[in-house]
Parts: sequence; C-alpha cells; structure tokens
Amino acid sequence: MSEKTKVGIIFGGLSLESEVSLTSGRNLYNNINKTLFDPIAIYISRDEQFWQLPETLIIRNTTKEIEERLEAKAILIEYEKLASIIDIAFLVTHGKFGDDGSLQGLMELLHVPYTGSGVLSAALGMDKDLQRKLIGLDKDINQPEYLTVNIIDWQANQDRVINSIEQKFVYPLVSKPAREGSTIGVETINSKDEFINKVKKSFIYDNKIIIEPYLKGREFSCMVVGGDKPRALLPTETIHSNEIFTYDEKYLPGASEKITPMDIDENIIKEIQRQSLACYIILGCSDYARIDGFVLDNNKVVITDPNSAASTGLGPSSWTWHQAVKAGYSVKDFITELINISQKSQTNKKYAINTINQLI
Repeated sequence: MSEKTKVGIIFGGLSLESEVSLTSGRNLYNNINKTLFDPIAIYISRDEQFWQLPETLIIRNTTKEIEERLEAKAILIEYEKLASIIDIAFLVTHGKFGDDGSLQGLMELLHVPYTGSGVLSAALGMDKDLQRKLIGLDKDINQPEYLTVNIIDWQANQDRVINSIEQKFVYPLVSKPAREGSTIGVETINSKDEFINKVKKSFIYDNKIIIEPYLKGREFSCMVVGGDKPRALLPTETIHSNEIFTYDEKYLPGASEKITPMDIDENIIKEIQRQSLACYIILGCSDYARIDGFVLDNNKVVITDPNSAASTGLGPSSWTWHQAVKAGYSVKDFITELINISQKSQTNKKYAINTINQLI
C-alpha cells in the first residue's frame, strides 16, 4: 500500500482575516479524503511561528483560544524543517502576509510544493491598483473606471484630490484599501460631505486606496480551476441586504443568499466565464482562483476583484463548494482535485512571470 501524501493545511496568520482562515482550515481538515491524504494542521501564530495543532485545538472557535494553548498543546515547527514534515502545503491563509505572495515566497525558499498561484500572481491578486493596470492591457476584459490615491498625495492636498475625483466621477462612490480583502476598509461615499471621513477610514488599512463609482447590478463570483487547461465553473450570484457585501455576509452561514448557477441569460453566464478565464490567464494564476464582479443593469459584465491566491474562501458557507457540486464534485473530491492539480503545476508557478512579460 502506497504511503499517504502528507498535506500541511496552513492557516491563521497575521492579517485581519485570520478568523476566516481558521474556519477555512478547519473545514478542509474535516473534509479532506483521509484514505488518500494525511492532513497536518499548521497554524501561523501572531508572532509568526508555525505550530502543528492536535485535533483538540483545531476545533477551537477562535484564534485567541488557539493562541492561548499553543505552548501547552501544540508542536513548534522550525521553518527549515517544514519540507521534512509535509509533502505539499495547502495554503488557506487570507489577506496580507498570506495571499500577497509572502507565504508563497517562503514555500519556494523552503522547496515545499503548495496549492494556489505563485508569488507574482498572488501579489498581483492582492494589489487592486497593479492588477487593474495589468488587466487593462486586455481590452476584452471590462473593469470599472477608478483612481488610485496614495496617502502622501492625500495628506499634501486633500482638496486637489477630491476635485480630481469629482471631475471624473459622480456620487455615490466607493473607497477601498488597495491591498485588503473581505470588504475590510471598504466605504460608500454618498456626497462630498462624507468624503474626507470615509477616505480616512479606508486609509487606516493601507497607504494606497482605490476610488471608483458605486456599481448597481448583480454580484457574482466565478471559480476558475485547472493547470494547463483551466476552466471557469458556473458563477454564483450573491444577494445581500447592505450597500456593500459585508464581512459578516460573506462568511456567516445564512447571512446572505448564494445562487448557483446565477439565474440569468446563458449568454451572460458564458461572458462571465470568458472574462473570468481571461483574468486568470493574464494574472498568471495557477491551480484555482476566484473572480468577482457585477452584471450591471444594462447586462454588461464587469470584473471588480480577481482573487488569485489562497483567499478563494474555503469555509463551510463558501460559494466554492456550490460551484464544485454543480460541476459534479463532492466536497471531498473537489479538495482532492485541487491538491492533484497543484502537485502537477509546481514548475509553472515559478515561471508565471513569463506570461506577463509576453503581454507587456
């Protein structure tokens, strides 16, 4: 009998989304096919250390509860020994210091195969400013008009920044940190009176923010999966009650309604899939990614937020599983598929930069 593949499920981390990461990591650990794989739960603590968790800690509800028990119940893992403990890392971190290429770079240095996109693609997927500049090279992908504002320009002359934005856009607007996820720091701006206060809130989370028009339409998320021949799955529509899709609505079971496939004309479904696949390719993604966007009231498809790294969302309420089931997978089989795809794509991740160089 062949030895099981040791899969290190890596979650936690330093970002504001560490609780979401814990939920995703726990869900993967509980649903991975244990006849094929030997799952090893690896938690990244707030002080940037790797800990191997026993099942008694995995079931804890919060990262705070885990942190309080690490020294007593978990095993500290030295970075350089990770490759001797696991065969592949299933990265389930969310946000900064995980989705942004940092953790991917560490895996490369340690020669540990890992799931999801490579260093460059992960970094691009986290930076809404740079990703939009790159996506803009493909005129067949629609994205919102936007302006990038950095903290230096904002502090130097707020009136000039506001005037330049008002010359380009009409209210309502949206401000968002360029390098955050899960709707953290996203604010709607309904008038000039709100502008300064709302922008200040977005700047709490990054020194670079995006300003764009508030989009009215139907929101979708579309998974793209595959190595040499990636394919876009059937998109999910998300229906929520707030002006923006909030953190709680994204991750709490029952807080929003998710409909898969999106109940819309088949040609629009195909256009969502086409643009999602095009984003996946131009950003140099590997293995799997989630592409978010809107179908506007005039039926125009607009891509707003490609997620190229680990933050596809793998918690119990995630649209990922809705789309996997519609594609004919069970949850267990889809996890197996993602691992198998990732094992085959390791070489491609290191050279994803070639895809981008050919386009510039």
